[in-house]
Amino acid sequence: MAKRLVEDENRQKGESEDDAFMRVMRKRSGEAFGFETEQRQRAIQDMKFAFVSGHQWDDHLTQKRRNRPCYEFNRTRQSIRAVTGQQLKNKPQIKVRPAEETDVDLSDVLNGLIKNIENQSHAEVAYDTAFQWSCGGGYGVIRVVTEYESDYSFDQCLKIKTVYDPMTVFFDPTSKEFDRRDARYVFVTEMIPRAEFKKRWPDKDIVDFDSPEIFGEWRYWYERDEVRIAEYWYKEEKTKTIYLLSDGTVVDAEEFDPIADEQANPPIDPKTGQPTMPPLTIQGQREVKYDCVKMALVSGKEQLEEAVEWPGTMIPIVPQWGDILTVEGRQIFSGMTRFMVDSQRIHNFELSTMVEVMAKLPNSPLMATAKHIEGYKSYYERMGYDDPPVLLYNADPDAPGGPQRQPIGQFPSGFAQGAAIATEEMKATSGVYDASLGATSNETSGRAILARQNQGETANFVYIDNQVKALKRIGEILVDAIPKVYDADRSIRILGEDGGQKFIRVNRVTLDQQTGREVIINDLTRGKYDVVVTVGKSFDTARMEVAEAAQALSQTPGPLGFMAQYLLLNNLDVPGMDEYKRAARKVLVAQGLLEAGENDQPPPPQQPDPAAMADAENKMASARKSNAQAEGQELENQANAIKLGLGMGELGMRASNEVPPMGGTAPAGMPGSIV
Repeated sequence: MAKRLVEDENRQKGESEDDAFMRVMRKRSGEAFGFETEQRQRAIQDMKFAFVSGHQWDDHLTQKRRNRPCYEFNRTRQSIRAVTGQQLKNKPQIKVRPAEETDVDLSDVLNGLIKNIENQSHAEVAYDTAFQWSCGGGYGVIRVVTEYESDYSFDQCLKIKTVYDPMTVFFDPTSKEFDRRDARYVFVTEMIPRAEFKKRWPDKDIVDFDSPEIFGEWRYWYERDEVRIAEYWYKEEKTKTIYLLSDGTVVDAEEFDPIADEQANPPIDPKTGQPTMPPLTIQGQREVKYDCVKMALVSGKEQLEEAVEWPGTMIPIVPQWGDILTVEGRQIFSGMTRFMVDSQRIHNFELSTMVEVMAKLPNSPLMATAKHIEGYKSYYERMGYDDPPVLLYNADPDAPGGPQRQPIGQFPSGFAQGAAIATEEMKATSGVYDASLGATSNETSGRAILARQNQGETANFVYIDNQVKALKRIGEILVDAIPKVYDADRSIRILGEDGGQKFIRVNRVTLDQQTGREVIINDLTRGKYDVVVTVGKSFDTARMEVAEAAQALSQTPGPLGFMAQYLLLNNLDVPGMDEYKRAARKVLVAQGLLEAGENDQPPPPQQPDPAAMADAENKMASARKSNAQAEGQELENQANAIKLGLGMGELGMRASNEVPPMGGTAPAGMPGSIV
């Protein structure tokens, strides 16, 4: 879009591309630098009010009081620290979830890689700095950059960088999304001395301050002794062609065209006469639009270095808001300080005035006559800061008894009450009460104490929730850029939840023996993923709680107690425990309480109990005897059946021999006879 705008204006005004580029850049910078100026100034004042000594009195009261005391009793800082401390205890974690079942293993690789990026970048500093700015001033910034892994490597890596001053970052004023994902450009500025500018870019010009060019769109770029330079991030809308292949995959036409013929006509295997791999053909194509992100280092007059392309489609700079809402079409942001300012100033005024009044109260003065102190004037003057053991005075008949002490002045309770009221107002506006700061209260049960402490956390949870949203965007930027930064066959380190590390190869090309095609192992360009951010206790804090629970469970007798003892050992961070842990693991594996790992010796086969073996043999012998008896009985039954069958046969033969001829009469007692 930016490039098309430049080209259109080139045609209209006949400018060179470089001149038009700079004119568009200056126009955008003027819009961005002049936007939200008042809010940015108030955010800076809020941060100074809360964290820099000497900024809690306004100019009006300071001038009015002149040489009168203006003390600061900073309760604002501690209220903010209560919220930032809660964030330090519950570290947010970026996690990648696969959008498809086949991407589960690769999502574990991405999670481990992101943890390694955070570890190498010291990302906790970036997160904590942005969170402190969002709580104090309402606006912080986190960014991602690319760097070479070392001075002796051509491999690049991603880093999460700290933005110590978010007021140097200016987003596109037309962007409205919460995380500014719709911004078409972003400026990251820096003021450097003019001498350093000439040293770094000796062939570049600095517009003189007497030149009329410093007015108008130039006014933001120069000061008397310094010049502003900026990283100018912008998006160019481009178009590319994508192909749908016969195997269902979608590829860029630019990448596939050089190998299209080879994929469509694979070589023939001479043994089988068949293609060595299934042919891949283009089934469909279409044009898609995408954003190309670039960054150019510029001054107000010219481009200092050539623009470089960011390996992703998202500008790698993310705002982290405190409390933000839209009123009458304008987004207004603030932090915790904004609404505590007035009550903090009243608190300071009341206590400062109380101290002033008390300092002027007489400190139990002495009432004496002129004759009492005659010759002892310097002695009595020192009594304001000395503590003499003896009170010297001259006797005065008109005032017998010597100098007399007078009662001390009355305590100015009204000022103390005013300061206490202001303190309560500060608690109400911040949502942080004494119990949230650890003060004792009338609760007695642990549940009630936790509930009271959680009141402050709930009231200010918006700051943690907004950090979660910012880190979700950081995770999306990392997932978007990782495939292009870690694009070569290389070994990378990934970290687990417990900080354990391992090295894996990514983008390794190998030959699939079944299909004959080249496949890529741990291909970081494959898959679709969602990014989520979880908020919970840090691993070290969780490990301490696990250790406490394991210590209680370790008193359980039997195998469960042994397992709890081993869990306790694993969560103790004590030097010299590694050898003891290995020995304990061997014992548990040998007992069959733990499954054997890759480096563990599997437990020996369990030896049978002799008594059980003898009992089993007896049972087997009894079973064999019973089987033999059953077989013998069966044989006997069969023999009897045979004998019975033979006897009936003989009887039948006899009967047939004695049957009379037809019409005769059978003998008496024989079948067929008539008695």
